[in-house]
Amino acid sequence: MDTARFSNDQRARGSLRALVFVVVGLLAIARLGRAQKLRPDSSGFITAGDGAKLYYSIYGHGRDTVIVPGGMLLEEALGPLSSELTLVFYDPRGRGRSDWIADAKRLTMVDELRDLEAVRGRLGISRAGVVGFSYWGLMTALYAADHPERVTRLAQLGPVAPDELTASRYAPVEGRQRSDSAAVRLARARAAASDTADFAAECRRWYAANLPVLLGDPASASQVSTAFCAYENESPSRFQWRVDKTMRSLSRHWDFTKQAAAIRAPTLVVQGDLDFAVSPDGARRWAELIPDARLIMLAGAGHLAYVERSDRVLPALARFFAGQWPPEAMPLRTSR
Repeated sequence: MDTARFSNDQRARGSLRALVFVVVGLLAIARLGRAQKLRPDSSGFITAGDGAKLYYSIYGHGRDTVIVPGGMLLEEALGPLSSELTLVFYDPRGRGRSDWIADAKRLTMVDELRDLEAVRGRLGISRAGVVGFSYWGLMTALYAADHPERVTRLAQLGPVAPDELTASRYAPVEGRQRSDSAAVRLARARAAASDTADFAAECRRWYAANLPVLLGDPASASQVSTAFCAYENESPSRFQWRVDKTMRSLSRHWDFTKQAAAIRAPTLVVQGDLDFAVSPDGARRWAELIPDARLIMLAGAGHLAYVERSDRVLPALARFFAGQWPPEAMPLRTSR
């Protein structure tokens, strides 16, 4: 028997099986959606340096670990990735199931960075991938810049821009029109409601009115779960105040372009081109500034692109955290 040829044939068949497994796995992830309600393998609370209790949940037993702040929003949508990864979600301070923080001085971006490090350290994670959505896209990038030895890969979903100028000059006409219409819808819903003191009902009313602002296609609203409205910290009055205090903790003309250039982790930026909450140019800036970054721009998707285009976002994240660039991810830097 030609043992060398036999060994080569075995390797070829093994590579083919691995390729088929990856393709089938990605297709399965794309289809899972709401087919089943995933439950965490473990959950609990860790205590941050200042005593705040942060809720966490862990899904899956994959070789590679990925930490995701904003679990109350992202667990359901990104949970299917736990078929290949160990996902560690946590609710940031003042959000979801974590402790409410009424002191604005304890709601800074520095606190957010310390909390991410506390979650990593308390759970005994040496190195991990990180996913950041919206303003957590900015926060996780700063964390990757500060802790290059801790972050294997970074994914940003609809991230806040790396500088105030890019963020502030974004004022699309359609976004203003949708926001105005949302305000009218919310006012009418509140006027007709008999349960205005019910924080969960108010949360659902707020999202029913504002989802057209957060989605590229308002018809996608039925895809968005508002199960997180069960948590009082997610009531509009709380979460809007909470986010505002964190963003106001930044300097007036904040600029993190130097920190972006210092990030060494491969970075995937995913952005909807109809995002009216943050500037799509901000995503382009991150992809231009981070040395090893690539961008996926999703046509017709809004701020919740991970819901609207889960068929694209989940397979892209699965491939990225498996160590490969999604084929549609484009480099924007002119020199590397």
